[in-house]
Amino acid sequence: MIPKAILRLSLCFFATTGFAQEKSSSDIFHVDYLYGKIMRHSPQILHLIQGPTNGILFSWERETFGDKDWQQLYNYPSYGASLLVQNMGSPELGRVYSLHGEYRFYFLDRKLSLKAGLGAGYIPNTYDPVDNPRNTAYGSKFTASILFGLEYRFQQIFNLPIDFKVGSFLVHYSNGKTKSPNTSTNNYGLQAGLSYNLSDAEKKYDTSILEPVSKNWSLDILAATGANDSGIWGESNEAFLTLTTSINKRLSHRSGLRLGVDVFFTPSVKSFIQYRAAAFPEENQFQGDEDWRRVGLFFGHELFLGQWSVMSQVGYYVYYPIDYLDREYVKVGLRRYFTEHFYASLMLKSHYSKAEAIEYGVGLRF
Repeated sequence: MIPKAILRLSLCFFATTGFAQEKSSSDIFHVDYLYGKIMRHSPQILHLIQGPTNGILFSWERETFGDKDWQQLYNYPSYGASLLVQNMGSPELGRVYSLHGEYRFYFLDRKLSLKAGLGAGYIPNTYDPVDNPRNTAYGSKFTASILFGLEYRFQQIFNLPIDFKVGSFLVHYSNGKTKSPNTSTNNYGLQAGLSYNLSDAEKKYDTSILEPVSKNWSLDILAATGANDSGIWGESNEAFLTLTTSINKRLSHRSGLRLGVDVFFTPSVKSFIQYRAAAFPEENQFQGDEDWRRVGLFFGHELFLGQWSVMSQVGYYVYYPIDYLDREYVKVGLRRYFTEHFYASLMLKSHYSKAEAIEYGVGLRF
């Protein structure tokens, strides 16, 4: 399943950033209780929003101290992993078990933190046309999972290495349209918990002056693939190909801008055309032989985290032969640089709240 690869990549992301640290490390363990509800982002899931959601989040966190330049740039973030067990508030949805790689970014003397996690979830109670026909949210056993949390810590309560935490969270589950139905869920709410710090050593942060970064222009060439379906329930997914080229401008240690072209070869769009032409000939919307390829122009941003970067972009189809989803699209994801010129990427493509594909790519930067 594609989300398994997401989990492997996300855990690799956080593992490779700091396990080889030369300085002393500080490990922290967390347990949190989550209470919330499912957001009404689509009319197709209204019948699934029945009761509050609740769950338990177990987390491990390792602090950084600036032995790598990018850690200083982001106020010495921590990285780690978490296991979330959630009851989604209705018998149709049941429980979701998800595992994430995470980063935490700190503010207000490290009492306030913003957490971002990426991983995969396992859903025992998925859509079934006979046994569970009302579950229009989850069409596959494995799903991508995105976790955000904003937490405030009351540090060292009772003069012990224990922190009390309160905050809010947002969890998104979607399989990226690898199997329909996939209306997905966005779950938000409040959380409270405890943290235990295993190290009582004094924290010493590296504050050395950073080396200047090159702000030259560069060129990217990227090929990405994956598999998705056309949104027709019961239809098998099909492999696709996306070709991308862009010009890039590095602005600072932290960020850069991109302007480029995407070319999409998506056979599931062809299947959609043929299905609509055969099933609804009275609508006269499709003849069955329309071009299924698309071309988009995009503008994007790259946020650098050492050898990794967080990618985001907005695009517009300049070649759009049929009306399929929306003309505007968004991509967000991760990129890992293995050398100065070679990288791999993981991107989620969506049209507003409608996910279309998860793209796995390799590329060259000149």
